[in-house]
Amino acid sequence: MINKLSIGLIVTMWASGSISGVTLNAFQTGSINEISAERNGQSFMVVLWSVHCPPCLRELAHLQQYKNRFSKSSLVLVATDGLQYSDTVQQILYDKQLDQMDNWIFAGPMPERLRFAIDPSWYGELPRTYFYDSAHQRSSHSGALTQSLLKRWLN
Repeated sequence: MINKLSIGLIVTMWASGSISGVTLNAFQTGSINEISAERNGQSFMVVLWSVHCPPCLRELAHLQQYKNRFSKSSLVLVATDGLQYSDTVQQILYDKQLDQMDNWIFAGPMPERLRFAIDPSWYGELPRTYFYDSAHQRSSHSGALTQSLLKRWLN
């Protein structure tokens, strides 16, 4: 069985070997708690996307327009594709100029478990966004983010 450290090393090797400057963290069952704990008292949003999801790619383009208004810790991007897509994920993030955000990729043999760890009521529809306020109460949004929704959250 591959442990968290091994998966992290695999992702780091893939990240350093393909697209310069794009780091992907290995997203596992406890990762959403880790992401939240690192942002104690801060609002942030988690955007779940896939390389196979055209609305997700359009959403990343919207996020690119606003990237200067996000701190690295306020925008978390999680690719729901497996590690085998890490090169493609890195290339997309680099092309969309989102390579300096907090980027993650699903790492585990059962993506259903990872989805359940994020939200037991989420069945995998994409794009999916979770908005966390400073008290870490969250709300979810299924479907592409509109510019008005992004502007409202950023304000």
